[in-house]
Order: sequence, then structure tokens, then C-alpha cells
Amino acid sequence: MPAHVLVIEDDQHLRAEILDFLVRRRNLVRSCRTLGEAEQALAEIEPDVVVSDIHLPDGDGATFCMTHARRHPKAKWILMSGNQELVRQGNQLKGLNDVPAFAVVDKPVPLRLLDRFIQAASPSAA
Repeated sequence: MPAHVLVIEDDQHLRAEILDFLVRRRNLVRSCRTLGEAEQALAEIEPDVVVSDIHLPDGDGATFCMTHARRHPKAKWILMSGNQELVRQGNQLKGLNDVPAFAVVDKPVPLRLLDRFIQAASPSAA
């Protein structure tokens, strides 16, 4: 059973690379370049996995995760950033009380790592 994946990434080339990789793995993927587009997507779909950049043109992917992970409790979240300070801050959030579970990785995210994360979160893995 394919996983439904939402990818939020403002870098066109990286977004296209992730999208192509995930589609070749037979996932159902929707991609967005802004949090505004992602907000609309989450109103229309129920993803199994959300892959989000932390630093986006219209906001903070970590804050978006904290807000929307509670509304979509079945979705697994993976946040990514090429900025080490943002990765560190994202990892610090994981230690707070009442924070939904999520992973934080460096960008560019290794595609095999992303594939393993999605495989573990896919409906057939449950």
C-alpha cells in the first residue's frame, strides 16, 4: 500500500528531486513550496508522512509541525534544514512536554533515509 506524502520545500530543485524519488518508490506525493500551500493541502488530504523544510518563505516549518501534527495524529513528520542552528533548535523542541513526535535531519536529506522513514510510517507497516 503506497504512503501518502506531503513535501513542503521551497527549493525547486530539491523539491523536484524528493518528489521524483518518492514517486518512483510508488508513493502518492503532493508537494508545496510554502506553508500556505501546505495548509491548503492538509485541508484536502490526510498524509501518512509530512516532509517539511524548517525555514520557508512564509514561516517556520517547526511551528507548522507543532500546530498541525495534533490535527493529523496519524501523520509522521520529518523536518529538515541546511542550517545547523535550525536543526539544533528543532531537536531541542523534541525534549519539550506535549510535543508531537517528529524527526529532524540535515539537508539535503539522504533519500534512502527518507525512504526508510516513509516505509516505517506507511499504512502497510502498521
